[in-house]
Amino acid sequence: MPKRRNKAAKIRALLADNPGATAKEIIKMLAAQRVRVSPGQVYNVKSTTAKPNLDGYASLLQAKKMADALGGVEQARAALDVLAKLM
Repeated sequence: MPKRRNKAAKIRALLADNPGATAKEIIKMLAAQRVRVSPGQVYNVKSTTAKPNLDGYASLLQAKKMADALGGVEQARAALDVLAKLM
């Protein structure tokens, strides 16, 4: 009995190595490995792959690190104001 190939695992592996890759690029990369997938399969795996989200506590820790690196909350606020003007 032939081994069953897990196409979703191959798609996930390519997405992990190439997070900005489009579905068309993923399909081409898999075609080079002789694996045929549809755009729908790629989109489905992309949508169900959990992206690490920062919870509130982790965000606060990052904000504190930034403020410490910039010399305090006021300096961090000033840097963010400048950044907002640039965007």
